[in-house]
Amino acid sequence: MKNNNFNSNTSKFSAPIIGKIGRDEKGLFYDYFVRITLEETNIEGTMSHDHYARLFGKARELFALEGIPEFTVDMGKTFLLQTCNASYEFKKNFHFGDIVITRVRILRVGNSSFELGAEFINARSKEICATGKQTIVYTDLKGTPLKIPDTLRVILLKALEGTSSTDK
Repeated sequence: MKNNNFNSNTSKFSAPIIGKIGRDEKGLFYDYFVRITLEETNIEGTMSHDHYARLFGKARELFALEGIPEFTVDMGKTFLLQTCNASYEFKKNFHFGDIVITRVRILRVGNSSFELGAEFINARSKEICATGKQTIVYTDLKGTPLKIPDTLRVILLKALEGTSSTDK
């Protein structure tokens, strides 16, 4: 039997790297990397508009899971996070084969909602090709808006903290 070095021990399993956490003067961010395939393009050969929303959604979930995991512990069990507003500004197209970096960060924390921002960056040219914003409302399981609990508010506000000049 040929040994292909496959280790079936699931306790040593680690997920492939698909993103990374960082911090800059604007606060904590998450970069999610995706190569554009035919699935993400439209008839013109550019990334379709609805795919920006999918990338933003995937990146924000990975940001929560990897960057602020204590945030996700009770999500869907005791509260929901509902998108109530989303907007995008398109500057330049992505094409088949391009690598998109979707950079997500928290922009603002309110009483019952918070705002996330995304920059869609061409990995090769480093150009910002589009930006997006989403307003997320904290609700109970029935969808009624609630005040963000203090423990969760602290986590969100900590993610907003940027690096100081002594950190650089």
